[in-house]
Amino acid sequence: MDTICLLSPYISYNSTTGMYELDTHITILENDTLEIYPGEILKFVKLNYPFYGIKIYGCILAIGSKDSPIILGDPEYNISNGFIWNGIQFYDTSLEGESILKYCTIRGALCLYNCGPGGESAIYCENSSPIIDHCRICYMISGEETGGGSGVSCEGMSYPIISNCTFDHLVWSIAVWCNPWGLYQDTINYPSPLILNCNIRKSVSGFYFLPLNYDVVVYWGGFLDNCYLGVPFSNTADTTLGIPVDTIGDGICNTTSTNYLKRFMEVDGVVNPRGDTLITEINEAEIEILPTSSQHLILKNCYPNPFDNFTTIEFELKKAISTMSMIVIDSKGNKVKTLINDQFFTTGEYNVRWYGDNDARQKVPNGIYFYKLILGNSLLVKKAIVVK
Repeated sequence: MDTICLLSPYISYNSTTGMYELDTHITILENDTLEIYPGEILKFVKLNYPFYGIKIYGCILAIGSKDSPIILGDPEYNISNGFIWNGIQFYDTSLEGESILKYCTIRGALCLYNCGPGGESAIYCENSSPIIDHCRICYMISGEETGGGSGVSCEGMSYPIISNCTFDHLVWSIAVWCNPWGLYQDTINYPSPLILNCNIRKSVSGFYFLPLNYDVVVYWGGFLDNCYLGVPFSNTADTTLGIPVDTIGDGICNTTSTNYLKRFMEVDGVVNPRGDTLITEINEAEIEILPTSSQHLILKNCYPNPFDNFTTIEFELKKAISTMSMIVIDSKGNKVKTLINDQFFTTGEYNVRWYGDNDARQKVPNGIYFYKLILGNSLLVKKAIVVK
């Protein structure tokens, strides 16, 4: 950020408040990286529409820590102040998880224009797959009750990993919205983020679909595991999510939630609903979600994908790794196939084939699957699609 201050007269550091004050857009071009350090605060100071935000065509590394988080937005913002800034927008980038938002508080953000058909998002992903980990997305309000804003919205080929995050104080807004307005809905190309170990608190009001009468908080796509869903007007959690039902075989599911209308709608899968909130800073059960291209390990896209006979999964180790496993799960969270079972690997490039079968060597149905590379308490994930 200090470098950007030197390059732009519209970005300055206020030593009194300890904030970077921005009266302009930040645009990160294709081959550039914006790095934001722990404890830094970025406050957009423009007071009237159109507001400014961060556009990412390249890479952003906003990696804070538990004790020194990054704050994006005015730390004193509350909903009564109105809109403050235009959020973070990813365009055709971070396909391998190169961009990381970690231990960030995204406060008072609401993309109001040039965000595709979804619009009104704190984080918008268009053909982009950043990692969003240990973040709090909070204090935003949409101007529309029946089809409002979202904490994270995804369009096109977007498969972000959203892990150990908290969504709260989102008024007429939902936590995660995939494929906004259904303009590009199909089994292969619609977005499907992984939403793991997240808190969706009761202060996420959702928006109200008339005449369906659903107060939706996660809409279309998405694989959810070990997530807490608070029920408005009570201190309880929705643990009635049940098994998602795919009624027409298109890989898009509806859950059987019965607690306070229907809070999830047409999601890929919901497993292990939590009965209490996750303490994301100290919970020993947390899984560290790694970028699929990290310093020591690279998990590549399988090819071909989609496939009908078999697909090849490649990974590369930059140093010797202790025992490692790779499994395939379906969109409802069921384990389908064990490809690697607690094997030791040394430095080098490897590949494994999956023949679209389960452990009983039976062919699996058409649909969306995830292959997961597991190293101790770390996890790398990619997506495979079976089409016959």
